[in-house]
Amino acid sequence: MCSCKKTLHHVIGGDTLHYGTVKFWFKRVKDGTFDLEEKTKSGIIALGKYTDINVVNVTDNFIRIGAPPTPETLLKRERDAAQSASNPQSSKKKENKNKEEKSSLPASPTKKTKKQKKKEAEKNAPKPVRYGATLRDVTIKANTLCSPAFADGERIFMCKVSIEPNNGPLVPKTPHRLADDVCKKEKLEEFAAKAYPRVTCARCRLAILSEEYIMSVGCLPDDDFLSTTQSADFYCRDSCGAACDPDKHNHQKREELKADPSWLPNEKKVMLSYANSVLHKSSVLEENVIVDGQKNIRCAGCKCQLGKIQKNHPDIYTFNHIATLMTGGPKKHAFVDKTNMSQLSIYMSQIILSGCEAQSSMKLVIRTLDKVPYMLVWLLDMYVVIANGTLAGLRSEEDEGAVLEPFPAIKLLYKVFNNQTATSDPRANGEDTSVGLIDLPQPCCELLIELLLRSSLRSPPACRAVGQFFVGYLQFDDRI
Repeated sequence: MCSCKKTLHHVIGGDTLHYGTVKFWFKRVKDGTFDLEEKTKSGIIALGKYTDINVVNVTDNFIRIGAPPTPETLLKRERDAAQSASNPQSSKKKENKNKEEKSSLPASPTKKTKKQKKKEAEKNAPKPVRYGATLRDVTIKANTLCSPAFADGERIFMCKVSIEPNNGPLVPKTPHRLADDVCKKEKLEEFAAKAYPRVTCARCRLAILSEEYIMSVGCLPDDDFLSTTQSADFYCRDSCGAACDPDKHNHQKREELKADPSWLPNEKKVMLSYANSVLHKSSVLEENVIVDGQKNIRCAGCKCQLGKIQKNHPDIYTFNHIATLMTGGPKKHAFVDKTNMSQLSIYMSQIILSGCEAQSSMKLVIRTLDKVPYMLVWLLDMYVVIANGTLAGLRSEEDEGAVLEPFPAIKLLYKVFNNQTATSDPRANGEDTSVGLIDLPQPCCELLIELLLRSSLRSPPACRAVGQFFVGYLQFDDRI
């Protein structure tokens, strides 16, 4: 078997097959099974190799691992319960013994006696031989369960099973449709109604927005509205520039064809999109920001990248919500809660989806505002359902175990660049034209890397990488 493994590695490659996989196929061929396809099995599958955890039971909402109690053990439990109910004296004797043991102990126990008590309690506590979890909002098809295995010794259980959400069948969506679903306009309108906006640097809390006036908040339809739509250039909101029907538009002078003021910020109004806050130059504390030659904006206190200036509107400053902290209302409610990891994941998934739609590519290079490539992101699957958690010990058959709530996410392949690969990789230096480019402030790039690495570590070791790429995901909604 070892010689076969060495031969396969010499012909195919070094990290293609694990020794356990070669051993499995040797055993399968030796038993006379030459079919390469895996057959679906019933909802209960026995794993004879494992003694303590040897049965997998799957129902519509439950996953249980471990052998259920035998009829003999159930009868014994019933007898013990009946005896304790019919002979209360025996139970009283046990209580008296426990009281005597407690009275024999010293009045002020030391740390050693406390540790001994804990150890004895842990030893005497019944250890569960069965573990399980309950999945909310989904239905598991038990007859599709196949490929049960334990990865990383006996710590991580893996299997394949078909699952359907209770809300209805999943419908394929484009990145634009998903980005629109993530960018909930109700959230923008709810925050805009609070008014009293404040914008500070997220790292050093240096104030950026002037509080001289009582300011209002307006909402933009999307993040790139001011740089892509014609309504920001023409008051009539048409790309014709009043050339199709002058009588209808009734523009006398060229100066009247100016940008629509309802979409632009001013010294008393801030515009808000899902990814950015848009401020007018007159409302920004210019002594607290630094504008470099590439029209990028940095914090004057910590020199952190905050945003950039609009190309077609030099008086409009765009600040990223991750690099800055935007609050609203008298109680200073944050638009993006930096302590909520699921909300941060939803924010970053929207940036990836809208970037794929704008660049017309599933592969994106994430760069800082000064054009330094940080990572390559490849959108592998636009809708996957994920539930994270640890199986809990089951004390009884009615116990639900760990309750897991699945959530929708996008599945990604990603690669983090270093100094060498940033210059040699054609996807990072711009030689590969099939890869889109997204420029974000450095704190936003660092957050994206952190979120993807966290998601990779939650996956089993065998599912964390594919070749030179890591596998991760970003949540884009709280529930299915």
